[in-house]
Amino acid sequence: MARTYNQDCVLAYALDLLGERWTLLIVRELFLGPRRFGDLHAALPGIGTNLLSKRLKELEEADIVMTTSKEARSQYRLTDMGENMRPALRELMFWSIEYFMKRPEASAPKECIYSNDLQPDSVALAAEMFACKCAQPHDNYVLQLTIDDSQYTYFFMNGEMTARRGADTPAVARMSCDVGVMMRAMRGEIYVDETLSQTAWSGNPGVVKHFIAAFTPGTDVAFEVAELIKRRQLQEAGQQAKARAIANAAAEA
Repeated sequence: MARTYNQDCVLAYALDLLGERWTLLIVRELFLGPRRFGDLHAALPGIGTNLLSKRLKELEEADIVMTTSKEARSQYRLTDMGENMRPALRELMFWSIEYFMKRPEASAPKECIYSNDLQPDSVALAAEMFACKCAQPHDNYVLQLTIDDSQYTYFFMNGEMTARRGADTPAVARMSCDVGVMMRAMRGEIYVDETLSQTAWSGNPGVVKHFIAAFTPGTDVAFEVAELIKRRQLQEAGQQAKARAIANAAAEA
């Protein structure tokens, strides 16, 4: 990678390696498992094919990404060194949520957090992020989760949760729900029992409850989220009332 900060600092060296636009988002896409070039391009709207090829080549040269074969339909996957970035990027994602939630102004990131219309991959990674931050101790397990029509496998091993695309690994429990249920649970709008009632599940009930509780925030966070939602609803109601008043005044004029 040609561009450099020219500073004797480990953070500067890391940014020399990873600081180019789209690089970390490519890594994020590969956290859930290998992807073909076309899948990566479809998952990253806005990046051109030439730039995606360039970034992938740079990541391969840095031993962060590798191809699984030399065939025409080869896939890209993270190397062990690429996988080692997972905890750092989880923390950055969590920091981003905390930062934007505490900002008083409206913003696109806040809209994303409040949305129930996200891509299943984004929700699957968010569940992993919260589970690694908040999960209580439990025996190791494998759980399969279907979000809308997308399948994922979660490995809870030694207190760490890791998500992968697909459901081809034996599991002790299975769950199926939509994006809206997952997002409401992660925002603390619903708790474990209510999430269970809106989820199709089978297998070990203790594992299912642990998994849901792992990405459901505690009461303090839930209260803060509830207050923000209430404030937002009041603002929206005020804006709607104002719009109706303007429309009525225009109709009477």
